[in-house]
Amino acid sequence: MSVRSFPLTLRITVSEATPDEIREKAVARALIFFGDGAELDVISAEAEPDAEGDGHYRATVVFRKVG
Repeated sequence: MSVRSFPLTLRITVSEATPDEIREKAVARALIFFGDGAELDVISAEAEPDAEGDGHYRATVVFRKVG
């Protein structure tokens, strides 16, 4: 494996009101980083109440590009 070519993971933290909104926003941000249309794998995803956002949940999702 070349030093110029190695797998990257991307950790994204978002705050939204519902699980669907969290997924949509996190995937949209990952696609900006990896490229529109990239196939993504979710390595981990954790959510907790957001102390700063009334009725929102803060989630951290770790993505990796497939292939």
